Amino acid sequence: MGLNRRLLEERAEEEQRRGEPVPPMLGLDSKVLARQLEDAPRDRPKYAADLSMMHRLITRGTRNAGEGMRLGSLKAKYRREYGELRAERQGQQELL
Repeated sequence: MGLNRRLLEERAEEEQRRGEPVPPMLGLDSKVLARQLEDAPRDRPKYAADLSMMHRLITRGTRNAGEGMRLGSLKAKYRREYGELRAERQGQQELL
């Protein structure tokens, strides 16, 4: 079982125990990323890791050519997700 799937399952169990929604994950300051991770397909565990990496590269910026190439490949692979994360970073919060 992947770490992301286990965390989501633990979160669902905690919500069920409390009877109310659990606040967003600690350290996750992006509402767009939180929504995308919640909607992530369970059969694609690398998807969540890629989105997290893309969010980190967008918010922190690339430090070298390797990170720039990685961001470029993720941007090409996940165009819609990149647009939403970039818009949030620029202050528009969400494109929806």
